[in-house]
Amino acid sequence: MTYTIISDNQALADFCQTNATVLAVDTEFVRTRTYYARPGLYQINDGEHTALVDPLAVTDMSPLWRLLHDGNRLCLLHAGGEDLELFQHQSGALPARVHDTQLAAAFLGLGAQLGFAPLVEQLLGVSLDKAHARTDWLARPLSPAQLSYAADDVIYLYPLYRTLHERLAQKGLLDWFEQECEWTVKRRAVNVRPELAYLEVKNAWTLDRQALGILQRLCAWRLNEARKRDLAVNFVVREAHLLRVAERAPGSLSDLNRLGLEPMEIKRHGQTLLALVQQALAAPNSWPEPVKRLVDFPGYKAELKRIRELVEQAGEASGVPAELIASKRLIHQYLSWKWRLEESEDAMPALLQGWRGELMQSRL
Repeated sequence: MTYTIISDNQALADFCQTNATVLAVDTEFVRTRTYYARPGLYQINDGEHTALVDPLAVTDMSPLWRLLHDGNRLCLLHAGGEDLELFQHQSGALPARVHDTQLAAAFLGLGAQLGFAPLVEQLLGVSLDKAHARTDWLARPLSPAQLSYAADDVIYLYPLYRTLHERLAQKGLLDWFEQECEWTVKRRAVNVRPELAYLEVKNAWTLDRQALGILQRLCAWRLNEARKRDLAVNFVVREAHLLRVAERAPGSLSDLNRLGLEPMEIKRHGQTLLALVQQALAAPNSWPEPVKRLVDFPGYKAELKRIRELVEQAGEASGVPAELIASKRLIHQYLSWKWRLEESEDAMPALLQGWRGELMQSRL
């Protein structure tokens, strides 16, 4: 299969004049120490032509962003979560309409997290070479084999989508599939609020209110710092080290040194960490309530078992795999809404919305 390499602004603008209403899209990127992924290649297939866009050479990507943001066009992705994050950061918005073939495969019972190559082999009988999956996509030049690997990801996405779409239509699942794709895109649009970042710390539930007050300020600062410097959060200060600072509330650099932080963390951020500790200690009225784990609520195990049984029943009745209807995370979201948020209408859980609500609301 042939493809065109686009490495200048005019060539991209010309390609983006396509009248195609369905675009197969993929990205290749690198993210090691950075907070945001760094694009190495954009792949696009409009049904007739395949373009590999080099973002290291093209200086004006706006024609591509206009294409993806056009509500009259449908973007095809496979397992597109990280691609969506990349598009949002690079273009300032998410694609207007997205269909994800991994989600389509999940609805059809082919596997909840099936990779692109196994799915292509299963449905199209084509074996794709995945030897270049770990390529450094920021290195130049890219070899013909690497470029062919990247092109295949969108060349075969088109026929794969047609096959999946036909099967979804036959089973009467297109509407639910489209709802799920739309919900998935909306979820990617929600960024973690810095003041709530402490809730993502694994052992935050072990801390008392004072320590949580410190941890909340530390995590908010770290997240803002990571975004500002485009640095992965654990390369600012490790999570385990923030937890240690919150527990011990150090008052001096000597105290901080005894906690086992890395020397560079203390050199760069020691004074900031100490200042945040003091700010938290001076404002006890702002300390959060202790984090209560769902597993500690009375009746948790029985309720979890009951909901899982209801989900299995809904899956059997609808033909939709139970693991797609309700992962453990979605069940926990529902229980948190029920027990912690007192069934607030402003925080309706996913299990009670859209197609899941059709299946589960009366059962729950």
